[in-house]
Amino acid sequence: MPLSPAHQAANAANARLSTGPRTEEGKARSSQNARTHGLTAAQLLIPAGDREEFDKLHGELHADIRPQGALQEILFEQVIAAAWNLRRIRRMEAQLNASAATDLDALDNPELTKKLDRLARHQTRLEHSMHRSLHELKSLQTNAAIALTLPPEFMQRVQPLASTTQIAKRTQALATADRLNARKKNTGGESAPKQPPYATLS
Repeated sequence: MPLSPAHQAANAANARLSTGPRTEEGKARSSQNARTHGLTAAQLLIPAGDREEFDKLHGELHADIRPQGALQEILFEQVIAAAWNLRRIRRMEAQLNASAATDLDALDNPELTKKLDRLARHQTRLEHSMHRSLHELKSLQTNAAIALTLPPEFMQRVQPLASTTQIAKRTQALATADRLNARKKNTGGESAPKQPPYATLS
């Protein structure tokens, strides 16, 4: 639906009142805001002088986690990004604290405490992101390990992201019920209700 002339005039007036940068210098400075610390940048910020340290961290964590497949690699890269930025935050905190003569001076410096508070918020967000990604990786790798113990012909019919942990628990419960039924039949007792194999999980 086309805008009315009055609506178009109002939009133009609002645009003129925008508080965004107008000079080329202001626009350039604004475009670099996300790169000031790189903690919220879309791309991971790795200064040239830190490349060797980053590669070492990447190699060590990759050896520890050993991600398999595209999905695990995506989660692993999220772990790496969070771990690297958490390390950078610790350095920034050390630099900020070193700029004050004493701890009390740091507390009495509003600008300094504001920066430290901002870093603390970034730290909390990154720690949550890292723990969440590690949890998802652990779940995927646990499911992959359990899948090796289940019948191959059954696993071919299961969706890749299905919880093999829950499937294994259900299968074990059904096997236990079958043994109890067989034992009751042998002793003339009443058998437990028969359930279909690999029943839908509740």
